[in-house]
Amino acid sequence: MRRLIDSHVHIDGFSDIDLIKQESEEAGIDAVLCVGGDIESSGKALDAAGRFPEFFFPAVGVHPSNILKTDLVQAEEFISDNISRCVALGEVGLDYAYDFAKPKEVRAKMRSYLERLLMIAADVGVPASVHSRSAYRVTLDLVAASGVEAVFHWYDGPVHTLRRLLDEGFYVSATPAVEYSKGARAVMLEAPLERILVETDSPVFVRSLGRLSSPVDVVRVVDALAELKDLDPVEVARVTSRNAESLFRI
Repeated sequence: MRRLIDSHVHIDGFSDIDLIKQESEEAGIDAVLCVGGDIESSGKALDAAGRFPEFFFPAVGVHPSNILKTDLVQAEEFISDNISRCVALGEVGLDYAYDFAKPKEVRAKMRSYLERLLMIAADVGVPASVHSRSAYRVTLDLVAASGVEAVFHWYDGPVHTLRRLLDEGFYVSATPAVEYSKGARAVMLEAPLERILVETDSPVFVRSLGRLSSPVDVVRVVDALAELKDLDPVEVARVTSRNAESLFRI
């Protein structure tokens, strides 16, 4: 079993993936799941996995922030053509918090497209890495109806929705926000360790770090999660790595 897995990284945000791999391995990280948010970033996830197939594992998807900026037909074709090379569909989901997503027709477009991508994942039998913000119940409804396995990445929504999410057999991920966010901490206290993955969502600015994150910061996530749940960090690393290996079949 791997020592530690970062289950959600935007590898297209880094200019030197050789350095990321070296620093990660030195920190005890044995695998990184690379997600895509459009055709270009999904392609870079595939490229990273092609260079280092036992370390970087790819996912392809269209992030909801890109729903009006992406050729959705072309992206769907790209995902269909490449998802068999991937361990997951992602990052996909719904986000009603964006200003551009206020109109009902935009939200309907998000929902319809998510359903289409989930159908692709279901046909191939891969799980999904799901983004959900200000649309927690609707996202959960669509993912549950699709029949795919999933991790709800950086979930910090209502605890009552979390309970249903867990009842459906889905995972949630702990992020650097577990160090400071009341919402993230409430979710992590409620969720059993057997349903938690760890991730950095890097590169993203993290308040507690005062800088952009990188995969090495998943060690901090483990330590913070262990402290919050009063567990041994070694056990947290072991169980969350096992969870990621089970979900993504790596």
